[in-house]
Amino acid sequence: MKPSIQTNSVQQFLATHLSTSRLFFLTLLLALLSAFFPLQASADTAINDRFELYIFNICNNPSPPASWDQAKLNTLCTAASTGGYVLGNAGYSSSSNLGTSDPSSGTTSPNHREVYECLDDFNREAGSGCATGGWGLLLSTQFGRSVRPETELENGFQSDLRSLLIGLDYRFTDSFILGATASQTRDDADFINNAGSLKTINNILTMYTTWLPTEKISVDGYIGYGAVNFDSKRQIYFGPISGTTIGNTTGRQAMAGISSAYQSKLGNINVSPFLNLDYIKTDIRGYNESGTTNLELHYGDRTTISATASLGARLSQSYTFKWGSLTPSLHGAGVHEFQNNSTLINNELVLTPGTGFLVETDAPDRDYFLSGLGVVAALNSGTQLFMNYEKRSGDSLLDSWVVSLGLLKEF
Repeated sequence: MKPSIQTNSVQQFLATHLSTSRLFFLTLLLALLSAFFPLQASADTAINDRFELYIFNICNNPSPPASWDQAKLNTLCTAASTGGYVLGNAGYSSSSNLGTSDPSSGTTSPNHREVYECLDDFNREAGSGCATGGWGLLLSTQFGRSVRPETELENGFQSDLRSLLIGLDYRFTDSFILGATASQTRDDADFINNAGSLKTINNILTMYTTWLPTEKISVDGYIGYGAVNFDSKRQIYFGPISGTTIGNTTGRQAMAGISSAYQSKLGNINVSPFLNLDYIKTDIRGYNESGTTNLELHYGDRTTISATASLGARLSQSYTFKWGSLTPSLHGAGVHEFQNNSTLINNELVLTPGTGFLVETDAPDRDYFLSGLGVVAALNSGTQLFMNYEKRSGDSLLDSWVVSLGLLKEF
């Protein structure tokens, strides 16, 4: 997130020292120049100006509170002024790097639906490989990549995701399964412009079920809880001051979802329109950064909520062999985000508790598209092997893909 302070330092200086008429003609001149010579990296300039104004106000506070660490604050302010700090000086490099997006806030819950594609396709003919009852052991791994561009409010990043999941379920009947999984997801994000990194580990426990009320309708659901750990590094470049800050905090995730699909036939092709509803709430505890730059920050508690609806369809076709069946599939869905709104978060220097600045986050791209392909091999022995690839596209703030591999062994 990047700081949001309404007063621009350059405009404040001009408003104080120039007459109204001079300000009018200067504004007109700047507008004409901007039309013919567009400014580059305007977002960075805005970030720098706003953060510089925050530091300028702190360093020039005539009555600093007793709770402030005045000795370290004097060191900070002296270093800034010694390095030629001038409010609004466009040549002064003061990248505050506060635009630290939170890649983990979009962490998806484990998707068990493709595991039971054999069951969901209602392919129960002899030799299909679907067992009629008993326990099931689920093993799955997942890896993927997400890319986020830089915006005026938040830094961009590239993150790599890896996860491992193990589960156990029981098939009470051909139409009802109940199970639970334990999984660990690791997400390593590197921010652009050498801005730092964020490593996230999420340990998740989930209960899930699949129910077939009729031969043509399936209903899947899950509820889960995750314990999250965050390790962050933030690179500081503020004029003559440079260094690295380190942060660590914990959080938790509560998640739930339900989906329903309708099975129909188009020749030999199974056509399954579906509707998915997913909800994820992430709570992150406040924490202090550590370091030696005197620009370490205190971050307050944060809560994000994502609630999405997905409407799409899956196309699949089963091929029977002596060893079992093979079912390739294609799927696509439009997704709408109802929550995950833009928020204002109050952060502050560790040196100056009680005096903070607002950090604003981007509002999400409300509508995007998920598409993918997969294959399930159902063996006569009761083992199912599956692979699923899914890509997120049409989202102006996030481009990602993920691959899932696994097996379900019934015994």
